[in-house]
Amino acid sequence: MIKFNRLTILILVLTGFYFALVGRLFYLQVIKGEYYREISDRNYIKIFYSNPPRGKIYDRNGVLLAYDVPTYSLIAFPYIVKKNYTVQELKENLKNYLNIELDEKTLNIIEKNLYPSVVIKKDLTQKDIENFYNYNHLFNGFYLEVVPKRVYTEEANYLAHIIGYVGYPSEKELKENPNLSPNILVGKAGVEKIYDSLLRGESGQKAVLVDAFGRQKKVLWEKDPRKGNDIYLSIDIRIQKIAFEAFSSSKHPSGAVVLVDPNTYEILALLSYPTYNLQKFYEGFSREEWKELTENKYKPLMNKVFLGKYPPGSIYKPLVSIAALEEGVITPETRISSGSEFRIGKWVYRNWNKRGCGFVNVSEALETSCDTFFYQVGLKLGVENIVKYSKLFGLGEKLNPDLEVKVATVPSKEWKKKVLKQNWFHGDTVNLSIGQGYITITPFDATKIVVPIANGGYVLKPHILKAYFDNKSQKLVHTNPEVIRKINIKKWNLNAVRYGMYLVVYGPSGTAKALKRVPVLNAGKTGTAQVYSYDTRKKRHHAWDFRDHAWFIDYAPYNKPKIAGVVFIEHGESGGKVAAPLMAYILKRIFKEKIIETE
Repeated sequence: MIKFNRLTILILVLTGFYFALVGRLFYLQVIKGEYYREISDRNYIKIFYSNPPRGKIYDRNGVLLAYDVPTYSLIAFPYIVKKNYTVQELKENLKNYLNIELDEKTLNIIEKNLYPSVVIKKDLTQKDIENFYNYNHLFNGFYLEVVPKRVYTEEANYLAHIIGYVGYPSEKELKENPNLSPNILVGKAGVEKIYDSLLRGESGQKAVLVDAFGRQKKVLWEKDPRKGNDIYLSIDIRIQKIAFEAFSSSKHPSGAVVLVDPNTYEILALLSYPTYNLQKFYEGFSREEWKELTENKYKPLMNKVFLGKYPPGSIYKPLVSIAALEEGVITPETRISSGSEFRIGKWVYRNWNKRGCGFVNVSEALETSCDTFFYQVGLKLGVENIVKYSKLFGLGEKLNPDLEVKVATVPSKEWKKKVLKQNWFHGDTVNLSIGQGYITITPFDATKIVVPIANGGYVLKPHILKAYFDNKSQKLVHTNPEVIRKINIKKWNLNAVRYGMYLVVYGPSGTAKALKRVPVLNAGKTGTAQVYSYDTRKKRHHAWDFRDHAWFIDYAPYNKPKIAGVVFIEHGESGGKVAAPLMAYILKRIFKEKIIETE
């Protein structure tokens, strides 16, 4: 009887494996070698990418703003197309049978074989699809792909600048992100861009054996696309729509409205006016439509909320008041004689009220927007302290870098020396104390002045994303308020400024009496920012772009704020006459329609 030890068994197993391997190699290389050589010569393995549906965009209450629908796109493989057609044949086939004029950029991609695949035409009609199949023999290397199309609802047009738009990645974006494919839609502007990583999802892939004519022979392996996450904005579309209607009915051609919850800094409405048709960015503008948009003097494509920079005028005075009170320059009871003008040497600084304000304290100075009071207070306070408190409030700082593009320029001695190569003068401090001179802010910066006053001194991180639905965990992930810092403002000082802003609406000399119509008590500040000197304006009084800018900031209800914000009207002439009434209309509807409950 033969006995096998462990070593003998191992040798037999290895020997058997060796002969099996040699036999398999012989079979593949000798017996079937010619067959596989022929296949390799005739076929290619191509990787097809299938676009994932982007996540939906909702407002804070679940109103749908953007979603995807499936469409067909005509795709070409440049490598195969080049082998089958000359440039002239390619152009003629596309023109004669599919009515497609091949543009130079696409032609360049095909000729130079820059990408594995390229979109020839998107959003094909039923007729296009029929023609493609009828003349399929003339389009080797082409195929139809189901591509999600971005659709924006009617409501989304009220917030076009916020939503932004999508498009195919540029060459630069493709080089920077190897996970992108040329025919996947990516965010190009607005929240579509900011939250692209949440919305985009993951592409599906399919490895297909195709023949030399580009015909699909066999699917080798396949990975399904993964849909993007749905996101919920903090925007309340009802408030956004009211802001839009208020502005469009005001007949003012350009400006902005921003409304936020001062307790969380959630953005409830954000309007840049005029606006544009959002869907056109996906479907394409005609030459005339694009010319109208790009040459429009009121700049509808520009998001003025984050990109426009303007002198703030008197809406800056509440911040200067806080600085003066906290630094002990004045107390809430301090009264200062404030006449029709203030002199420094030969220089004269006038009060907007030619009769002057008399002996007024800080609350009364805010009520009447008394320039000469703030000239004197600002000079005692000094530019360093004005800059210090401006920075504490967040001016000049991107509190949310994802959202903010430009921020305020708060001039200082160092800034003037560096930028203008000039020394700082007392007159510069006088101008700065009423929000004039070199200071400029965005409409969004204006909310940074009013929010800490409304919420008791908290500088929060502003945000527009309220939540998103995480597809992996199948959970709704909320965005929580973030405190950046607390400004330690003494209660009596804060109350003095708040009361001054209350008097702006309800005081006998208040500059925003239109806000009395709002069904809850509120507090605000008007601002009329000078753009050109008085003499220049007088010469061009009727020219729109020579008029002053109009501002109004506000919060409500007065004792328990739930909303705060700004109305800015470019070249609106007067904050009290045009910006405050527009804010009054908005707040009146919000509280009357109980969009924000007071209890």
